[in-house]
Amino acid sequence: MLLSKLSSLVDQLVRVIRDSPAHTFDRWWNVSRKFFFTLAVVSLIWAKFLHIYAHLDSLPPSKLLLWGPTFLFQDVIFILLVRLLTQTIRWRPGAILAAICTVPFSLLMSAMSSSATSFYIVTGAEIHWRQVRTFRSDAAAVRTLLTGLTGFLIAEAIIIAASWFLAAPIHRATGGVLRILGAPWRRLAQRIWSLRRRQWTRKASPIDPERYEHIAVDDYLDDKSDDGDSVFLLDPMMNHETPVRHRESLVKRVAVFIFFGAFVLLRCLRPPSPSYMFLSGALPVVPFSPAHRGESTIDVEVMPGDYRWLDDRSALDEPPRWDWLPSDPIAGFEDWYPGFEQHHGPHHGPHHGPHPGPHPGPHHGGRPPPLHYNPAKDPLHISNLQNPMLEPLKKALASGHVRIKHVILLKLESTRADVFPLRKDSFMWNRIADSHTNHTIPDAVQQKLANLTRTAEYLTGFASGFARDPAAHNGRKAFGGISARNAFTTGTYTLKSLVGTVCGVTPLVADFNREYQHHIYQPCMPHVLNALNRQIGAADTTRDFTSWPWHSKWMQSVTQGYDKQDALTPRLGFKDILAKEQLENPTAKHYPVKSEEINYYGYPDTELREYFRDAIDDAEREHKRLFITHLTGTTHHPWGMPNHRYQQFMGQENIQARDDLNKYLNTVGFIDNWLAEIMDILQEKGVADETLLVMAGDHGLSLPNNGGLTPYDNPHIGNFQVPIVFAHPKLPPVEITSPVISDQIVPTILDLLIETSSLEKKATRAAKDMLSIYEGQSMIRPLIPEKNGKQDWQFTVMNTGGSWLSVRSAAKPGYRLVIPLIDDLAWRFTDLEKDPNELHPIKNFDLTDLAAKLETQYGPEVTDWVRDAAHVASWWVGENWRRYRYHPKPKQ
Repeated sequence: MLLSKLSSLVDQLVRVIRDSPAHTFDRWWNVSRKFFFTLAVVSLIWAKFLHIYAHLDSLPPSKLLLWGPTFLFQDVIFILLVRLLTQTIRWRPGAILAAICTVPFSLLMSAMSSSATSFYIVTGAEIHWRQVRTFRSDAAAVRTLLTGLTGFLIAEAIIIAASWFLAAPIHRATGGVLRILGAPWRRLAQRIWSLRRRQWTRKASPIDPERYEHIAVDDYLDDKSDDGDSVFLLDPMMNHETPVRHRESLVKRVAVFIFFGAFVLLRCLRPPSPSYMFLSGALPVVPFSPAHRGESTIDVEVMPGDYRWLDDRSALDEPPRWDWLPSDPIAGFEDWYPGFEQHHGPHHGPHHGPHPGPHPGPHHGGRPPPLHYNPAKDPLHISNLQNPMLEPLKKALASGHVRIKHVILLKLESTRADVFPLRKDSFMWNRIADSHTNHTIPDAVQQKLANLTRTAEYLTGFASGFARDPAAHNGRKAFGGISARNAFTTGTYTLKSLVGTVCGVTPLVADFNREYQHHIYQPCMPHVLNALNRQIGAADTTRDFTSWPWHSKWMQSVTQGYDKQDALTPRLGFKDILAKEQLENPTAKHYPVKSEEINYYGYPDTELREYFRDAIDDAEREHKRLFITHLTGTTHHPWGMPNHRYQQFMGQENIQARDDLNKYLNTVGFIDNWLAEIMDILQEKGVADETLLVMAGDHGLSLPNNGGLTPYDNPHIGNFQVPIVFAHPKLPPVEITSPVISDQIVPTILDLLIETSSLEKKATRAAKDMLSIYEGQSMIRPLIPEKNGKQDWQFTVMNTGGSWLSVRSAAKPGYRLVIPLIDDLAWRFTDLEKDPNELHPIKNFDLTDLAAKLETQYGPEVTDWVRDAAHVASWWVGENWRRYRYHPKPKQ
């Protein structure tokens, strides 16, 4: 039996080899066309259902039920077109052309559908196909995407398997529908063909058989169809006999025409809403759909109000005149030098054209200077610089014991506010308890959790609820400094958050890292310190460190190749840069790297240990002051640990993202130990009492809330709440409960340098001038949430930058509105006082519908606040683009 089967198989192979390529194609296409058609159908329908599911709670159920079927309209068109291509086409060149169109299309749809599924599972958000082109030439981005490869392969296998088993019935059923729909057109074509043939017969002369060559039989496929699947739309044009046609019953024909008639009618009656168009987008169309942009992108005309105080207003004005600015242009202060931008262009590109020659000093020459941000002209700005310092700080600063020689800014990757430190009875604590039997964390695990973030507890002074060792830190309960309880980041995309923190601005409302290509509208901290250096004499290197020049240094153990960070960091004013690429260079001082890579970005942060020591040694020896900015990386997904050593914090109960939460908590503990090590290095080098440690999360992480592995396209508040701490051992512990945001870090650092007399006299004067131009309030003074009816609005640009904007007001800290900047997304409102973990956000694609629901559920106060927030944000987005000199494509 086995030999006979083997012999039969060999005979078939020999037959295939002997066959012409045309016959081989015939056999292959006859077997595979149904599969490729079904592959396209399953991919399209699955992608559409996933698309609708992702936005299921953004439409009222009544509208979803009424217009929901029309969301499949484009998909149905594509399915019918592919079915036409996969019918039995008896003319071989036509069949080959159909295969060339169908096979790549089906494979592409399958890959896109699987990618969308994997991406949604990993991130909890839909993939924006328009952004995919950004990743093509970015190796780090490609490695990021590859983390979802397993999910992609599983989804692809399911789609292929389903298509294989459903191929015959789906192909046959769709063919039947298409035959019914095509019947009227077929009859019309037959009648026209018949009339035309009679006319040709009358005019034609008798046919002489010998005058014509025979048509090659090989140009046609076998007429027979294994399932009678030809839809006969072109059959009247054929000269040869057609196979027997299927005759559909009257009930089926009536049902199909009624269904499709109602389907088309419903689509014609559907209102022209952008949200409906978005939900209707078929997978082949979505990547080519433009992201609509207007002058502000936010349509607020549906909620009119008196906002004339914003009309035609801008905070851009002529830069203030400062006589201490040097005559030659300095980086970060280009707006003070007429014509500098026109001659030199942006920093990221080369200069083209003739050399401009000697450059005039600030405010001199015939050409007026460019416009610069002026807080006095900003209709949203509220200053608190006129306020006295916070009472707990007055005495400490008046004593003269608080001195700041060095500043270290630690930007903590993916660090939630509730893990800095981890507190008992917090949301994170309860999620850990959920994973244990009876919601009870074992004592041994509690002990490990108690020691997880001891450094953060010490630095912030926040009580964690855990018993502490009274002998720790020589009995000192808190390190000292200012800690914010209610802090948001300016951007949930790391590189945008960096711009907001280092430059005291709100990031550019545009996708990904584009700030480096445009005008960052304020001097960043290294620029400010460089300007202060120009006030100091070259020989002033005495023991009084206030006359020492500043040196800015950037440090990270992960790659700076992701999304052009290597172009951004110099634009922030850093020239001395240490990143993964420099660590791997054989010329590095401590080469080779001692650790293995822990994630797809690079090495554990502890690889910078000796470089921290070197930076301090060099600065002390050369009489320089340090401004070190260190971006941590260990707490980034996928939360790898050195040597893969993990403690077990989570239990065995099945909760969302349990294993990922355990990994994340381990990396949080790793960074806490790393912060302790940095403090030990400062103590070892004798500069601990003269160093200001500034810590801020780049963004949070909604992993314990909704399973989000990254903040990508994720509006949950867990991605926005971050720690902000200004730690100094000579400062008393001060807790700030008012809402703050990370663009307040730069003005707060400047204010501290001034008030602690840590700057030379001329530098102090310059620092006061520069402090006055920043939009954020200083955190060492009482914050002003509202003044003369004007609220302190705080904006966060959501990852990746051009899709969503988060707005809150310090005057109404419980309210939070997430505003869509493109037609694809929904408005989202939450009241944090009633729903602090945003378990029940109110979402709607239409602002009017959202307002109506809020009016019913909350009353007019919330509706009025949403109206104010929407109008203010609409003005602010356009203003943001003007400040960055960014010109998006206009709305079509």
